[in-house]
Amino acid sequence: MNKLWVIIKREYAQVVKKKSFVVGIVLLPVFMIVLTVVPSLLARKKPATSQQLAIVDLDGRKMGEKFAGKLERYKLDDSSLTYIVTDIYEIDPNDTTEYKAVRSRLDSALQSNKIKSYVVLFDDIVKNDSCIVVAKSFSFRTADRFNWAITRVLTEERLLESNINMEVDSVLNLTHRTVFTQMAPGEKQRNFEVMYLGGLFFVLIIFGTVIGYGQILMRAVIEEKNSRIIEVMVSSVSPFQLMAGKIIGLGLASLTQVGIWVVIGLGIYQFRGNLSISADISDVLFNPILIFFFVVYLVLGYLLYSTIFALIGSIVNSEKESQGFIFPITMTVMLPIILSMYIIQEPNSLIATVLSLIPFMTPTMMVIRLNIMSPTNFTFADPIVLQSVIGVILTVLTILGVIWFTGRIFRVGILMYGKRPTLPEIIRWIKY
Repeated sequence: MNKLWVIIKREYAQVVKKKSFVVGIVLLPVFMIVLTVVPSLLARKKPATSQQLAIVDLDGRKMGEKFAGKLERYKLDDSSLTYIVTDIYEIDPNDTTEYKAVRSRLDSALQSNKIKSYVVLFDDIVKNDSCIVVAKSFSFRTADRFNWAITRVLTEERLLESNINMEVDSVLNLTHRTVFTQMAPGEKQRNFEVMYLGGLFFVLIIFGTVIGYGQILMRAVIEEKNSRIIEVMVSSVSPFQLMAGKIIGLGLASLTQVGIWVVIGLGIYQFRGNLSISADISDVLFNPILIFFFVVYLVLGYLLYSTIFALIGSIVNSEKESQGFIFPITMTVMLPIILSMYIIQEPNSLIATVLSLIPFMTPTMMVIRLNIMSPTNFTFADPIVLQSVIGVILTVLTILGVIWFTGRIFRVGILMYGKRPTLPEIIRWIKY
């Protein structure tokens, strides 16, 4: 155990004492913030499905029925996505008790996925454009259709209430575009840019940590293998202790960097009132459930992929040979980034759920979904919390399997030189 601790301290010190480590603390977050802007230009995905929604009408002029009629007209124009209005609640604007009760029931229906969204048309909407749409996630296509429908409803009402002879400015005022304010259950306003960039920011931190420190570990194994230093080391420690020491040592260096960011974040949290941080950003940065699972998945993602990188370093003889192995790993970790535009709009879809439970994709895919769903309580009644815990269990089991597999190859591979082993040879190492 003492020898293992020596290796851990050596690997940790080699990273932390470098100037590049300090520079990385500052540059990595800046780089990721810049990088998150580019994927926002991705094309919109068009889901082919039907969505159920409810309407709360406080106006008293059958605006809810007219809005539902416009959505039906849109369905006739393009039937690939239909909207089914389950209920229209016509409530007196002065009856706040009934209004809050209806909102509470609809929020519960949203959380249990009985409806996809609901809209609220406030009193005197014709004059003040006051309307909101409440959903756990927002699709570009749905937002466009809702805005299209309410704009035409209000335009027709304004034209009916107006005189025929009007100036141009008056006509424009009657026909201006109306946009729904987007909100999450619990009357929390959500901003698409914050949802998208916030989730992508956390994912890129995991990506940078996994790929960056994983390749450092791989290069260290290759260099020590080629310089024959590793032969001296395995004469004093077992190959498994050597592999574990390197993984844990570099992992602690990574956690040191993340720990510094957490401390900075806590400082910002303490003085958030003086920094004028918007509620949207605050919900992302200071959501304890999201931060908890982010740290857990960061650690698990590092352990999983660093073990794989150690495996690659043990079976190749140069960094050039390793490139063929690195590409599929990089693409696996990047897949959630590529699919992020779709996941943000459909976080509860079957595709998003299944992919997030595949252990090699769980760390990044689940963090994106957690950011969108924004759970407020750690309860298994919330599907995303339950799925996150299941994802942790599946990833831990996979890590144990990968460590066992890698350990059997690592003990032989680090002493093999000259050529990359073939698949039959690796199978023999495992059975040895």
